[in-house]
Amino acid sequence: MRFLLSLLAFQSLAAADLITEGWHHRVWAVYPVEKVKADEELPVTPMAPAVTMSAARGEREPFVAVLRPLVPLREVSIVAGVLKHADGSVIPAANITAQRLGYVFIDEPSGTRIKQAMPYPVGVGQFPDPLLANRGEVRPGHNLQFLITVQVPRDAHPGRYEGTVKLVFRKETWMKPDLAPEDTVRVVVNVRRFALPEHSPLLNTSYANLRELPEAQRTPERLAEMQRGFIEHRQTPEPLVPSPRLKIGKNGVLTVDSAAWEQAVEAVFQNGGTHVFVPVWSFHPEPALAQGMYFLHHFPAVTNQKWLGAVICKPDKTLTQEFTTLFGSYLKHMHGVLKQRGWLDRAFIATMDEPYTYHTGDRAQDIPANNYEVVRNYVHLVRQVAPGLRTFCTADPVEGLIGHIDHWCLRNLDHAAAAKERAEKHNEIVTFCDNYRTFIDYPAISARSFGWLAWQIGARGWLTFETLGSYRTAWEAPVLVYAQFNGATVWGMGQMFYPDPLSGAPLPSLRWELMREGCDDYEYLWLLREALKARPNAEAQQILDSAASHIVRGGGDAETMAQTQTQNATSNSTAHEMRGKIADWIEKLTP
Repeated sequence: MRFLLSLLAFQSLAAADLITEGWHHRVWAVYPVEKVKADEELPVTPMAPAVTMSAARGEREPFVAVLRPLVPLREVSIVAGVLKHADGSVIPAANITAQRLGYVFIDEPSGTRIKQAMPYPVGVGQFPDPLLANRGEVRPGHNLQFLITVQVPRDAHPGRYEGTVKLVFRKETWMKPDLAPEDTVRVVVNVRRFALPEHSPLLNTSYANLRELPEAQRTPERLAEMQRGFIEHRQTPEPLVPSPRLKIGKNGVLTVDSAAWEQAVEAVFQNGGTHVFVPVWSFHPEPALAQGMYFLHHFPAVTNQKWLGAVICKPDKTLTQEFTTLFGSYLKHMHGVLKQRGWLDRAFIATMDEPYTYHTGDRAQDIPANNYEVVRNYVHLVRQVAPGLRTFCTADPVEGLIGHIDHWCLRNLDHAAAAKERAEKHNEIVTFCDNYRTFIDYPAISARSFGWLAWQIGARGWLTFETLGSYRTAWEAPVLVYAQFNGATVWGMGQMFYPDPLSGAPLPSLRWELMREGCDDYEYLWLLREALKARPNAEAQQILDSAASHIVRGGGDAETMAQTQTQNATSNSTAHEMRGKIADWIEKLTP
């Protein structure tokens, strides 16, 4: 354990540059971002002249400012200034945001009482994760940290931008009279000649159980704001609300009002979203929030599952006539909307979650063969009523499902190569779900590694399940303990947001922001691949082919953790340096 803790400290130290000294305090810049614990001492290095960053046009690039005083400081905040280009162009101060990093106290490392080794080093102590308002206080000998993010406009002129941000604090009566209560940090941003794709090639989805939010945070305005935030992070929000309104008349005929849902979908695509799931589940009772994932229960539970009052499946695993008629009517309406709007090729419909394993207590009947048969009957209905609507399943390609699933969300990454080959041959889509890559006590690269892993295995993105788990208890215990004999502990699984202590509004985490960094990484790789299509280059191709292998091993499920630990990079510097090389080649190959 001592080795793992010292390794985490080494990562932080390697990325930290002393950037300024004030009255009884110092400030470091950590770039690329690493996790610095509350009591971790950073090295007193020679003073760096500036925080020097690199970013594409349309990219958000962060660094961490770490304040460590010998005296207490109050009302500390970051004040951004304008970044100026030699030609007069500017990155406005409004494009620079600052968020204070809160801490989570971890008293036992993730993976405790799990037999397999974790894919990244773990530890104990106060780890940074919640992203709070731009203001804080700090006691002597401890770290106060801010995540400072520069958003480069898509139309920014390439080149070097220079400016400052100021760290300001309250001047106490006991401080010397001539003290200016602020520190100036020089910031340099080298803007690349190319821009990130306006429409991401990634097909990421993040599930959020919106019932966890306080009622005041579930207003249409608040939910729309949250959905925009997801899209900015290249994550399709699921569920997407408001959902279609369904009503069964006295004559048994179903009517569907999808106008509000269509407006939400339109906003998603206008804001850069890539895809959408057709809402299929949880319409009743009101005010339930419909969702488009994890629809069918496992057999035999699905024989008791109802959709708007209609039993879905019979004991012989065929669909009931009542469900076929009712759900078929809904499908016909939604299919018409998708075709009319031109969204059919950007939509998916869910089937069953992990049909290869058991989810019920009936192990005799909850078996893959029975679940696959239910899925096949359901898919037959979908393709009959809504031709062209692509089906989704959290499963690897397997006999019994092959030919019925269009979008595979892999659960065992050891099968990724075969899934990729099949997808390319049959025009299918592969994404993945890896719940063991975003623990709070992992190094920063773990959340960022999603983009590299997606590229490594040929996936179009990933599913984050979920983002609002443990939301109501996040401050007291953002820890998941498996409800099994061993009671294994992991920190932050399925929890990417924290409730604001005053309003209950969702506050993002450092891991959520680092996942966005991974999206940027993937898009750099994608841009280089596109450039190579027009101008082949053997050296650049070799870098592209091997880039991800420096960051991640092509496996990450629980069964292969022991093998991945020595393969995965543990510092963000590795990804940062690799992305720099990729960016250089994009510029060389792009006119």
